[in-house]
Amino acid sequence: REHDIRFVEDNWESPALGAWGLGWEVWLDGQEITQFTYFQQAGGQTLDPVSVEITYGLDRIALALHGANSVWELNYGAGVPYGDVLLQSEIEHCHYYFEVADVDAIRGVYDVYEQEALRCLDANLIAPAHDYNLKCSHLFNVLDTRGAIGVTERANYFRRMRRIARQVAELYVAQRQRLEYPLLPPESDASNQPSEPSLQFAQSEMPHAFLLEIGSEELPVDDLDSAVRQLNVLVPEMLTDLRLNYGRYEIFGTPRRLAVLVHKLEGRQQDLETEVKGPPADRAFDANGKPTKAAIGFARSKGLDVADLRVVEEGGKRYVTAVVREEGQLAAAVLRDALPDLIANIKFGKSMRWNSSNVAYSRPLRWLVALYGPDVIPIEYAGVRSGSVSRGLRPEGSPLVPIDDAASYAVLMRKSGIVLVHDKRAERITSIASKLAAEKEGTIPDDPALLAEVANLVERPTPLRGEFEERFLALPGEVLVAVMRKHQRYFPVYDWRGKLLPYFIAVRNGDEKHLNIVVDGNEHVIRARFADAEFFYKNDVKKQLPDFLPELDTLTFQAELGSMLDKTHRLEKLTPLIAEMLALTEHETAVANRAAALAKADLATAMVVEMTSLQGIMGGHYATLCGESEEVAAAIAEQYNAVSRSRAGLALALADRLDSLTGLFAAGLAPKGSNDPFALRRAALHIIENLVTNKISFDLRGALAAAADLLPVPGGDAVTAVLEFVNGRLEGVLREQGYPASVIKAVLAEQGHDPYAATQTAVALNQAIQQPDWGGLLDTYARCVRITRSQSETFALRPDAFALQAERALYAAYAAAAAQRDGMLHTFVDTLRDMAPAITRFFDEVLVMDEDTAVR
Repeated sequence: REHDIRFVEDNWESPALGAWGLGWEVWLDGQEITQFTYFQQAGGQTLDPVSVEITYGLDRIALALHGANSVWELNYGAGVPYGDVLLQSEIEHCHYYFEVADVDAIRGVYDVYEQEALRCLDANLIAPAHDYNLKCSHLFNVLDTRGAIGVTERANYFRRMRRIARQVAELYVAQRQRLEYPLLPPESDASNQPSEPSLQFAQSEMPHAFLLEIGSEELPVDDLDSAVRQLNVLVPEMLTDLRLNYGRYEIFGTPRRLAVLVHKLEGRQQDLETEVKGPPADRAFDANGKPTKAAIGFARSKGLDVADLRVVEEGGKRYVTAVVREEGQLAAAVLRDALPDLIANIKFGKSMRWNSSNVAYSRPLRWLVALYGPDVIPIEYAGVRSGSVSRGLRPEGSPLVPIDDAASYAVLMRKSGIVLVHDKRAERITSIASKLAAEKEGTIPDDPALLAEVANLVERPTPLRGEFEERFLALPGEVLVAVMRKHQRYFPVYDWRGKLLPYFIAVRNGDEKHLNIVVDGNEHVIRARFADAEFFYKNDVKKQLPDFLPELDTLTFQAELGSMLDKTHRLEKLTPLIAEMLALTEHETAVANRAAALAKADLATAMVVEMTSLQGIMGGHYATLCGESEEVAAAIAEQYNAVSRSRAGLALALADRLDSLTGLFAAGLAPKGSNDPFALRRAALHIIENLVTNKISFDLRGALAAAADLLPVPGGDAVTAVLEFVNGRLEGVLREQGYPASVIKAVLAEQGHDPYAATQTAVALNQAIQQPDWGGLLDTYARCVRITRSQSETFALRPDAFALQAERALYAAYAAAAAQRDGMLHTFVDTLRDMAPAITRFFDEVLVMDEDTAVR
């Protein structure tokens, strides 16, 4: 009760080892002290039974136990502080990993270790091969720390290590199989397995409340939101399918429970009466009207007498039918059969197995409550049997909470301190946090995403205010906010001018008791994180931003496409071409060009190596510090945004994504299926969103060709492939906006190379096809197309040859329409509408295929 213990989602995976698992970070007053991971795969092999890893941060746990401010102050023994034993070693290793390690030499050693691992595999030496792969993993981490691993090159290293890991795993499994798995316990006696739950409840037919509570270990935030949305669809569907009438239903979701509460659920199903069609009447009865064997058999199969059969006419034919009545069963009985399926139908992005049932769910199930009124509905799912006992708050030891009746559930949860409704948790957080900020003449930002996340991390939210030293305010605000928001889920506090104050708002899962201890713990964590950021920042600003450019030569973008410095040189050449296509002014082009030269420099800074989410942002900040213009700094800072605010920033953002798309496609690294390790789908969507939001018509064909020409590998084929890829993303965008498939197909066929024009045309075409005269206009246009489609030559008009008034009228309508041409579809449709009478008259009165070729 003295501390705030929190389980925060941590879906661990190692692509390099073909291993992944689901679990949590365990936070103590805001600091991670332990990790729990239920491993699902290793070396590409599905783990059965599931393995559990518990990783203890012993030094961090000791900090809390000893009340020390720093790990180096801990008593190592006999009065010797921990720092005297290990601090110097830590300093030297940090210095080596961050500044001294020779990138080329480390890469060479990596290659040697990799070859040794492969040699061991060839010799069927599993353990040595595994050891060498671990050494490769360590060397990869050294290279990564030195900032020598680019986004695309990371995937290549992962592929190499994963290949060895998979082979090690496969050989190990085969070896254990040959040894007949000596570590497995004897098979258990099937007679000791739990029996199916029996139906033992009162046969009540009176309306009662119904409750299903699914208790689990802490659900991830996104899984919780998804499950609540799904249950809001699944529950009414289930009750309708079961023919159970009810008053209303509620769906609740907290980190440890999903709950369905149905009010006034009728105790018995509605009787069901269905009419079943049988054989034709002339086969069911003979000429004298006596039933045949077909009629007798049909009636018997439905539990009826032949006299109960009816003859009906359908589609001009007569058939025998039987009215089958199914008496409604008790609600508790049908729910017993339906509830396991309801739980199984809740789907998650990533599910896990945790016991011998092999059932997959977001996190392990720990209890089930299923009640109809006061009576338990006995079900079993994933090895867990239902009962009438829930659990209270984890910080209070998860006390048992008996539920005497489903109708009392909400009240009992409230008495236990649990806030079941997400919006009420969010309201409580906002209200108390705002008051705490106001006490320091501050405000918290309107941050719906953070508020929604925090509200789903707690069952009983209690906001608290912490403080940090004002010296940290000298750091860029974006750094402080990133640490508070992303790493700690804290709300920053601003003054009335929008400047940060030295306070933060954290949210505890529990009550107000011992709140001072929780505040102290969170303050300690944020000071340590800010101190790290301060260290990285001070080291970075010792150099000018351009001074980091040479270090990009050791940061690989992709093996065939070169380093990040090579990419920078391509951006310097491509950006002015894109600027010209965008019709930028001379000044805007100069800004874009300078921003392109410095765009990737911050990737070599310590701050961005440590916090990759700050790439671009730190580049813009460091650019300002070294005297670059505000416009150049802004273009650098916004290069990764989905939408650029400046035209220079737009030119740079387009050039960056076009280079990545064409380059990686040319290197054979296009996304396959759901696998998109280089986030190329996001790059394509950002191109579309940037152009559409900024309302800029832009020919991607020419831009992609320009990008392909600058690649160090042949890129011609990539241009078409990338354009089709972007078209696919654009098609998805238009589909999400609700346009008919016919509209989307027509638009993309003509304007898929120009996303903004395509979206505008989709709007206009969708409006046009909904007009009552659209069918007639389309027919009118089609008549013109059909008669000219076969002509390979364009003929000059000869108005002097017109002999009929219909010809002259069409020519006059054409001249008026031509004067209004602006390339917009709605204008074309309007002018076509104006021309339609003249076109119709022309085809009605004029013989186009005149025998006189001159007239024709």
